[in-house]
Amino acid sequence: MTDVKIKYFQELRQVFRGEIKTNEPLSKHTSFRIGGPADFYLCPKDLEDLSTAVDFAQNNKLSKFVIGNGTNLLVSDDGLRGMVIDLSQAFCEIESKEDSVNAGAGTDLETLIHYCAERGLSGLESLIGIPGQVGGGIILNAGAFDTEVSDRLSSVRLMDRFGTLEKKRKSELTFGYRMAGIPKDAIVVDASFLLKEGNPKDMEISQNNFLRKRKEKQPLSLPSAGSVFKRPVGDYAGRLIEEAGCKGLRIGDAMVSRKHANFIVNCRLASAQDVLRLIDEVRERVMKQFQVELELEIHMIGFKKI
Repeated sequence: MTDVKIKYFQELRQVFRGEIKTNEPLSKHTSFRIGGPADFYLCPKDLEDLSTAVDFAQNNKLSKFVIGNGTNLLVSDDGLRGMVIDLSQAFCEIESKEDSVNAGAGTDLETLIHYCAERGLSGLESLIGIPGQVGGGIILNAGAFDTEVSDRLSSVRLMDRFGTLEKKRKSELTFGYRMAGIPKDAIVVDASFLLKEGNPKDMEISQNNFLRKRKEKQPLSLPSAGSVFKRPVGDYAGRLIEEAGCKGLRIGDAMVSRKHANFIVNCRLASAQDVLRLIDEVRERVMKQFQVELELEIHMIGFKKI
């Protein structure tokens, strides 16, 4: 480590109670299994610890990035400078009262959906199989089978860049396709959902049907970041990519899935540059054939220019 990193590490150790890792490979924390090292990788123990980390980053002008299950991300081979914060160790409590459920940002969506189903609280079943956490699901307004996270959301609690907590009602946020209008520097701490009464057995059947459809259509056996491109108006990215002859197209160990053309899979040891070059090639071919500019759905992290 450089002298500056050693200094920051020693200072963090004095005030931060959770786990701190230095030069942590982000390939270990992304569904793509791609990504260089983070300067500091922090797992806060509670809200106070998270506030300490946020305050430290603000005072020392360190960039910060909150990671969940690392889905929907392509991280640069150079990694991330500054601080990566992982909420999955402490922010995963779920509580329910009548038809309302509150879940921590680090809760897996699948865990939340099973919790609701066991209690006969319906509304989130079609999101089963989305490999993300509550926090990321809200920020990206994750969705599947004509349902989005925001459909049942009632409120979100956020921590701003100064460590201050604020509760936002759904009506105070601007949700759209794969976006929620969460302020850039804010961290989702937890969220509440308003659900309806359902039959646990019927809900289980419904979940299994959605999971079966996912397995039939999506390449789940190889690392990926989910859908690479957003759905163009009136069409489907997968159809355009397939018609442009890109299925099976490969650069290095990155390949356009033969099962679903809007997925890029890591065949073995793909680099972020392999994926980036493949994305550019797919975009170019689709533009040439259909005059449609594909917009990225995955988020590029740690790149200088995208």
